[in-house]
Amino acid sequence: MANYREIVAIQKDVGRARAVAQGLCKLDDMTWTDWELDFLHSMTTRQQGLTTRQGEKLIELADDAAWYTTVDGFSLTALIDRCQLLRDELDDRDAAFIERLKADPATRLRRKDARRVLHCARSIGEIEPHQGRSLDRQTAPGPQAADADTDEA
Repeated sequence: MANYREIVAIQKDVGRARAVAQGLCKLDDMTWTDWELDFLHSMTTRQQGLTTRQGEKLIELADDAAWYTTVDGFSLTALIDRCQLLRDELDDRDAAFIERLKADPATRLRRKDARRVLHCARSIGEIEPHQGRSLDRQTAPGPQAADADTDEA
């Protein structure tokens, strides 16, 4: 969940909201839903202030587009390697996901994929159930988190 100050700031600064939405629309490697694309396109032409929910959603989409290399001190590359070694303990979908990541050696992942790697690492016992929760929606500290190394997209 986004920080309330962050939401209020983007609500009041329509130019910033437009710039964020335009930047997100230009990301070639993000797979947005039709609803998210419609929302982002409508934000690029917006002339008036945003509602609280619109500001929250725009920040949420920006957070989803951030790149992660580590989460709470855990290297995602190292977790992928461990999950790949213990892939027999994963269900078929998760094992295929880890195999895909291992075949395309990415050094950074988007939030959705990083969360799934953490889920896989928890399921094989590589990390404890309470570890790596900073990417969860309820507790996400925002894009400038001290524990998550991110590169803005």
